Amino acid sequence: MKWAEYPLSRLTERFISGGTPTTKIEEYWQGDIPWITGADFLDGEVTIGRRYINKAAVNNSATNIVPRGSILMVTRTGVGKIAIAPADIAISQDITGIVPKSGLSAKYILSAIRNKMAIILAAQRGATIKGVTRKDIEILPIPLAPPSEQRRIVEILDQADALRKKRADADAKAARILPALFYKMFGDPLALISSGEGVPLSELEVDLQNGFACGEKDVEDGVPHLRMNNIDDAGVLNLELVRTVPFDCDTERYRLMEKDVLFMGTNSEDKIGKTCLFLPPDERTYLFSNHLIRLRVSDSRITPEYLAGFLHLLWSKRFFPSIAKRWVNQSAVAQSSLAALRIPLPGERSLQMFTTAFQNLLSLRAQRVRSGETLDQTFAVLLHRAFTGDLTVKWREAHMKELLAEMEAQAKALDCPSTQSKSPEVGSKRHAGHDMYNKAALAAYITDRCHTPDRPMGRVKLAKLFCLVQQKAEIELTETFMKRAAGPLDDEIHKFLSLAQKSKWLVLLRGEGDLKPVKPGTNVSKAIEQAEKLLGPAKAKVDEMLDQMKGWGYRTLERWATVLDASFELTAAGQPATVKGVKDIIQRHPEWVPKLSRDEFSDTNIEATLKGLRGFGFITNQD
Repeated sequence: MKWAEYPLSRLTERFISGGTPTTKIEEYWQGDIPWITGADFLDGEVTIGRRYINKAAVNNSATNIVPRGSILMVTRTGVGKIAIAPADIAISQDITGIVPKSGLSAKYILSAIRNKMAIILAAQRGATIKGVTRKDIEILPIPLAPPSEQRRIVEILDQADALRKKRADADAKAARILPALFYKMFGDPLALISSGEGVPLSELEVDLQNGFACGEKDVEDGVPHLRMNNIDDAGVLNLELVRTVPFDCDTERYRLMEKDVLFMGTNSEDKIGKTCLFLPPDERTYLFSNHLIRLRVSDSRITPEYLAGFLHLLWSKRFFPSIAKRWVNQSAVAQSSLAALRIPLPGERSLQMFTTAFQNLLSLRAQRVRSGETLDQTFAVLLHRAFTGDLTVKWREAHMKELLAEMEAQAKALDCPSTQSKSPEVGSKRHAGHDMYNKAALAAYITDRCHTPDRPMGRVKLAKLFCLVQQKAEIELTETFMKRAAGPLDDEIHKFLSLAQKSKWLVLLRGEGDLKPVKPGTNVSKAIEQAEKLLGPAKAKVDEMLDQMKGWGYRTLERWATVLDASFELTAAGQPATVKGVKDIIQRHPEWVPKLSRDEFSDTNIEATLKGLRGFGFITNQD
């Protein structure tokens, strides 16, 4: 049974926007209507109780009330958080309320949105504040199962999600162990500061170093550059998103060593002071940004673990704003102010006990993280299977007659045409999210088809095959392939490879010499399914081409992609694709001129490539 797909707007009674009542009128904030922002979302649920407003605030501001049981989705600053409204609730401008039509399960639609979240995330816009538009949400395609099957899917996913929440609850309890241990062994950190005990940090053998700023980020195979987002609220190094900077930024002064302490010197007032211990996750060199201060401990009276634990507890007690400088939307603790901070000196035995406990807790946390990742992956597989129909196939077979009747009644009640397609029509105008999502899926498909353990796929090779596959399948995901030194290139390749990695469709490995390997991820099957829909009838000829080309080197593929691009330019000018014509085109583009001095672009090789392109059907004998 194939479920019809509908744009979310057709399944929604209304979308509700939000706003923030003015804080200049205190009476507005003295009511019984909960008001939330994106910060109130945690683990798929909304926590209410931080702030309340009254009816006058609703009537005199842009905020609106979302009915209990509707869907709440963060669409600006923290895009992707989603939950069911636990009560009638007022929302900020960062949230969109989604009220499903009568008869539709809000939990089912929420799960369907979550399953398509990669599309939403890829559609984000904005230089500083990322967000998606209402249109991005409205056109999201939702596969609509019959009502009984919707309930069955929700029941299974709820059971799986309950396990994830138990894991999260256990993690939250475990996170309280270290602060409790510090209090028990040494006392309240604020009280210790107030007592004047200890010695200034500047009098200890601790080297303090500010990091450096770099405008360039996400440099392919660059040096990891830790920034504000890499210290999480638990006081642990967070490497979910690591920026990379050019290799010429790599100097001894800014290199991190194992057990360096990283202190958040600059951020918003509620974030300054977050502290963690640097434990290198791999053999790469890691640098740090100007928002961070590195503390390197060589004093036997304290340990890096003790210093990191003490400073992070001071952050949790909101101490650092008291010694910070402030300006618009940011605060900073100067290195000199941090150096003046008095550090209590524990006894030798207590210090060793705390240090050992700190290390053990970090090790246990790593195990919990791995366990949580396994649960998340399992849930992602269930979510994917739910909306392909695989999850409930046996149950469906046993209830087919009733489900067919329900589907017919549901379609009549909705009174709207389905999209009839699992993905946007190839060649049609898609929004940025669909394009990025499909690019990521196609890149993963090519990698899966061509990767072998003994012959890893490099990113340059993937980039050229990505170009050739689009031409072979006659699809236009990439509006313009830019003429770069290594041949035609989609300049968004770093973005869609990053999306593919985040979706676990691809794994981007460390560079090995000239090779920048990429291999299929654990969730690549979902990408393959999407790419097959995208390729449509062209899949067979694309597969045949990839099977022949997967053993080719990246330089050969660079030549093919370059000669093909030059041939298209000649054809557009009404000229035949000849060796001389191709060389003339290459000569016109400064980035490509050096190619002509390489054997790869000799007359013989260009002629052979033109012959091959005709044999593959890229160009005709008349071109």
